[in-house]
Amino acid sequence: MTFMDETLVEEDIQPVYVSAGITDVGRLRATNQDAFVELHAAGVWSVADGMGGYRDGDVASRMVCEGLQLLTGDGSLDEAASAVRQRMSDVNRRLYEASVRPINPIVSGSTVAVLLVRRTELAVLWAGDSRVYRWRQGQLTQLTTDHTWAAELNLQHPDEEADHAITRAVGGEATLTLDIRKDRVRLGDRYLLCSDGLTRELNDAQIASALSADDVKTSARKLIDATLKAGARDNVTVVIVEAT
Repeated sequence: MTFMDETLVEEDIQPVYVSAGITDVGRLRATNQDAFVELHAAGVWSVADGMGGYRDGDVASRMVCEGLQLLTGDGSLDEAASAVRQRMSDVNRRLYEASVRPINPIVSGSTVAVLLVRRTELAVLWAGDSRVYRWRQGQLTQLTTDHTWAAELNLQHPDEEADHAITRAVGGEATLTLDIRKDRVRLGDRYLLCSDGLTRELNDAQIASALSADDVKTSARKLIDATLKAGARDNVTVVIVEAT
């Protein structure tokens, strides 16, 4: 794996990572199928979004997060990424086997977006349309690419529900593939993990404005409040991580 940003970073810098996470059921949904993880000791943060329209989407997203809660802060960034792949593969197998069993099959699944840090090195792993953004000196950059029909067809303004259908998820197929992207952290960077309940309602300018708040808790609250004000047609979850 290569780093997205090859800008030199002082080796002796040891950022302290602070974070804030909020989830909300939104305006229209009866249940919240989102879940998130803040595991500072292991350098792990994650958002999972149970697949809409399926039974037990909340169970699937919870299983994803429970699998990640087992991670530790041991090992290198590559070793941590391998551990994430293994945990998610285990959850994928359990969900997929439940969906294809001949008696009482349970079809469910979940997106996942994971942020891993080791000192000034960072990796993002994901499947589905939960996103990770980097906010650096006022510039917002999306680090993930959506696994949706709209993204695969390069639709600029998807308006049909089918266009938003995800093409990859934990539990969706017998084998799970997680995409990965690495980055180098600079002091002051903020990373946003979010479910699509946020990005369906807010544009990049609105997201960047909220991320410019004085602290991560305020930023998280601003993002949730703006989404609710915009209609919040889906569950919405945000986790913001800052290198201080």
